[in-house]
Amino acid sequence: MRSSALFAALVAAATLASTAAGHNAGHVILPDGTCIDVGSFKSAPYVSANNPHVNTSTDPGRLDLEPGNGDQYGARFAADQGQTPIAPKWCEEIGLVSANR
Repeated sequence: MRSSALFAALVAAATLASTAAGHNAGHVILPDGTCIDVGSFKSAPYVSANNPHVNTSTDPGRLDLEPGNGDQYGARFAADQGQTPIAPKWCEEIGLVSANR
């Protein structure tokens, strides 16, 4: 009983961690099928309250170029805008192994 509760807690923590990390994640699939992670691997920076892109809902105080979606900036922002080879999420989040992590 105790080990199954611990296992469930670890799974929940890992799921939440991978979701949070995906806010600024991006990946590129090379012509040979290799997946490469791109991005800072960090959360969005905190910005001043008068910044026009300050997040006021899901992650207050952080830079947010797409209101309502969390701290979307950098590689993730480029991925969401389209017309770039960068796609959202880390390689592992789409079931691939990253060649650079």
